[in-house]
Amino acid sequence: MKVAVTGGSGRIGHFVIDELLAHGYEVRSLDRVPSEQRKVEFYRVDMQNIGEVFQALHGCDAVIHLAAYASPYGLPPAVVYANNTIANYNVLEAAAKMGIKKVCMASSVNAIGLSYSRHPRYDYFPIDENHPKRVEDCYSLSKLVGEMQGDAFARLHGDMTLSSLRFHGVILPGHYQHWRTHPRTPRKDQSLWGYTDVRDAARACRLAIEADFKGHEAFFIIAADTNSSTPSRELAERFYPDVPIRGDLSGFNSFFNCEKAKRLLGWTHEHSWRTSD
Repeated sequence: MKVAVTGGSGRIGHFVIDELLAHGYEVRSLDRVPSEQRKVEFYRVDMQNIGEVFQALHGCDAVIHLAAYASPYGLPPAVVYANNTIANYNVLEAAAKMGIKKVCMASSVNAIGLSYSRHPRYDYFPIDENHPKRVEDCYSLSKLVGEMQGDAFARLHGDMTLSSLRFHGVILPGHYQHWRTHPRTPRKDQSLWGYTDVRDAARACRLAIEADFKGHEAFFIIAADTNSSTPSRELAERFYPDVPIRGDLSGFNSFFNCEKAKRLLGWTHEHSWRTSD
């Protein structure tokens, strides 16, 4: 089975390719910069060029779409929004037209409105995929629209399996030691003290193209614990006293509920900054 990975030379892409190779997949990397992995076929692609996307996906059986601007900063908002939404659409359009049934798309926890909002509003903790979406900035809006595009293609092509993975603050393993040696003073965090280990993000991508559900589903892909040294319930009571608690925030449990990913993908976040290397 040949899997195309857009943004294959990026920080997450490198780990996704390693994950796929370790499980026997053939991999084609689509990027502007060549991949360093020798066992990977490389296509230089402008993801906003639909013709180049069609050409690069020819002969592939699945797509993991990671190529995107990863924040609203550093570029004009219209550039971030246009790049992310058009690239996402082009991947879906090319996959649908070429009969590629499995597409995994990198979304973001910000698809509900979070880190980049002026004053994010939470209706309950822990947050699940049913939580209302209140995006404000260009990046978060592009991720929400990417998910809406997934819904649209699922309605038009009922035999596709489309996954939007809502990552959150993806970090490399080496960052954990910094957290351990620099305890953080409790402070309000509108990102809700969440993070995603890049290895768990990569495994989620693989599981998404192996899933057998039909249609489009969005999933939170976030660590089971927070990145804070303060217990979760204490954080909630101190900084978000008016938000109802509807689940288990004991210990250092996450403010995000990832049960949907466990149920439909068989995924759980295996690494924790408290115990992992």
